[in-house]
Amino acid sequence: MFFHALTTSVLFAAVILARELGWMKWDAFDELDQQFQSVTGENCRSKRLEDLLMPENVVTQIPLYNKLQTSIFYKNRTNLVHLHNMALNRAFFFGYIHQRLNTSDTFKLLPNVHYLHLSVSADLNANPTVINGSALYFDNDCYYPNWLINYDINKTIPLFAPRAWRWDDTFDMDNHLREPTLDTAFVLDAGSGFNKNYTVKSFRMNPWYNFWLPDNQPIYDSTHKFTWGVHLKFTNSSGVFRQKTFEEYNFFGPNNPGMHDTEEKLPVRFTRPYFDCGRSNKWVVSAVSPITDFMPRFIGVAVMDTDFERIDFNPCDAGDGNPGPSYLAGTHRCKKHSGVGLYNKGCRKNPPHHPNVYAYV
Repeated sequence: MFFHALTTSVLFAAVILARELGWMKWDAFDELDQQFQSVTGENCRSKRLEDLLMPENVVTQIPLYNKLQTSIFYKNRTNLVHLHNMALNRAFFFGYIHQRLNTSDTFKLLPNVHYLHLSVSADLNANPTVINGSALYFDNDCYYPNWLINYDINKTIPLFAPRAWRWDDTFDMDNHLREPTLDTAFVLDAGSGFNKNYTVKSFRMNPWYNFWLPDNQPIYDSTHKFTWGVHLKFTNSSGVFRQKTFEEYNFFGPNNPGMHDTEEKLPVRFTRPYFDCGRSNKWVVSAVSPITDFMPRFIGVAVMDTDFERIDFNPCDAGDGNPGPSYLAGTHRCKKHSGVGLYNKGCRKNPPHHPNVYAYV
């Protein structure tokens, strides 16, 4: 009798729960959450490429270079703007320095492998809450080992890619509090070793490569590269310049597109969220910008990563307050006219006289 009563109570509770939550149907958010949870560092190598890439338009309101000055960016998107600017900054610097020091006298002053490894780790340490990965990926035979004085000057390293990502030091021996400090970086050359050719499709986790590399179509030189100019004064001591006038120097760099140019002509592009298999083993989004040399040609890319988990989304219906395309639009858990949301996926109408405009709850 007791068992029968208990079974009846459980069934009754299940019916009530199903009736109360029956309107919570499986949606795009649940699909992404299932994909997010199903891939780990232990099984990612056996997954299909489609399982390691999230759909298009999952991340919305992405900063566009040619619309930065005409767009409004709220607090929840300033991190992506900073990621965009850091990738562009690194691409400008390494493009300029590779062209400026391209003479027989200054060639030995080019940043060597030690400098580049320190540079990518500095990007992480200077941005502890935004950037979780930084890398410079050079294309095939595009990096010259200038630090070897007995090496032929026209020899190159087949592949070179200094890369750093934020290391979880929670259980390191010197971390007595067992709390992540956000100041530990794991740095290596992603292009050295067996099966590390990031220029081929079999590498799989290289969505940033095909944006500009390999640069084998000269017809795009005039539309995808731009000539920039700088005016500099040089000094050997503080406040004392070697010349009175500025020295002008022109160099090739990332493109400077017009307001109506397409995404292919932008100097910074964002990847789809992808699982960084075998390295940080996290879902990341990368901002990518090309590095240019004097020919001009793209010799590599500067890549900045941020954790996908740190990017919020707007679950409200597509409209004035949530312009599409957005993969997660319409995944809110509120009834259309109730104004009541559920958990962090809810919306509320705001303001009342705009029924299609929703805000976060």
